Amino acid sequence: TKKFVQDQVKLWLRDLEGLSNIAQHEPHLSYCAYIYGTSKRWNYLMRTTPQISEHLEDIECYIIKRLIPSFTGHKVGIDHRAIFTLPVRHGGLAIENPVEIADREYQNSLRMTEVLWKAIFNQEQSIRIADTEDQKLIDDIKKQKEETFIQVKFEAISHLSPKDARFVALACEKGASSWLSTLPLEEYGFSLNKQEFKDAVAMRYNFPIEGRSKTCICGEENTQDHSLICKRGGFTSIRHNTIRDTTANLLEKICYGVEIEPALLPVGNRKLPPGSNVKDGARSDIVARGFWTPLDKAYFDIRVLHPGAKSNENKSFDKMYNQHEEEKKRQYNSRIQDIEHGTFTPLVFSTSGGMSKECNKFMKKLSEGLSFRTQQAYPDTINYVRRRLRFELLKTTLISIRGHRGRFFQRPIDLEEIDLNLIADYRVKD
Repeated sequence: TKKFVQDQVKLWLRDLEGLSNIAQHEPHLSYCAYIYGTSKRWNYLMRTTPQISEHLEDIECYIIKRLIPSFTGHKVGIDHRAIFTLPVRHGGLAIENPVEIADREYQNSLRMTEVLWKAIFNQEQSIRIADTEDQKLIDDIKKQKEETFIQVKFEAISHLSPKDARFVALACEKGASSWLSTLPLEEYGFSLNKQEFKDAVAMRYNFPIEGRSKTCICGEENTQDHSLICKRGGFTSIRHNTIRDTTANLLEKICYGVEIEPALLPVGNRKLPPGSNVKDGARSDIVARGFWTPLDKAYFDIRVLHPGAKSNENKSFDKMYNQHEEEKKRQYNSRIQDIEHGTFTPLVFSTSGGMSKECNKFMKKLSEGLSFRTQQAYPDTINYVRRRLRFELLKTTLISIRGHRGRFFQRPIDLEEIDLNLIADYRVKD
């Protein structure tokens, strides 16, 4: 057994070297190949062979020194390595430590197959497996794994700076990590090039992003947070408009009368609560008929906030989202209900991929309609909707990080300020 495991480890190390080489050009593709392919090979061996953890140390060593840097462009310490072992929904990269999980996987496999291997050992003629007991055992193992993930995350985060810990917490929001669990399918816009993938990982964990200017065109320090809120270059508008257009496109599949930036009816002499937008020509982002209730108009207004902005960085996530929702409601809710006789829903997204409560309700309702219209399963539909919006939000966020905002131009000297005779003298001397 020992020799067999050692021989397998040598083969797997060659496979990892191949993935590391591929990652130099296509890290997204290489990462998915590792998660959904290569890593499953030793997972099978762990579940069927006892006491092999020490033989897997070479694999873990290679993962730390070569594989992770090839995916992320960064070498990581112990704390981030621990976080990377977690599932993506817990803020990790799902790159497990084979040494740590080998014995646990074998014990879980024994528990799951106990009835079978005992029946085989005792040469029983028939096997009776109760579905309820089998499911209870599966749920118990899942619960133990979940408790382990939470404990590992808590211990690792406790050693990070408060800002880095907040980044991990943002990565744990519903739907924020869907881009990591998606196959790189170019046809659906789900693929990232090598710079985009490494920048996305750097943004996820607050790693430094190389190759960016230190000063923004506006004169401010060009930090990651500043890049995502600076209005120069129009990248904040691109981010907003992309989410708006995609949402409207999805609404067209299940609603009618879908419009982008519809003009609202004039307020006239009606008195609305303080803070309401009473300007003539005011517009919401989207209107659609028949979304919440048949025939009625449903208005939507989109906002993409940045959790790292000074106005948000010290707030809890719930408070942050609620504040932006309430601000949108103050502006439009009364006007749309009283004047338009419609409903208003603020759709608040974050640059890290999270959504507000009302936005999540909207996504569920939208997915229900799409599921019914396309006759596809609801879980598949909502996963697609979340992934599509997440990738578009991610790509427009990456554009903000790398985008060109213009050049510094020196003010030309006015003709009246130039001594033309002096310039002529220099020309004669040359």
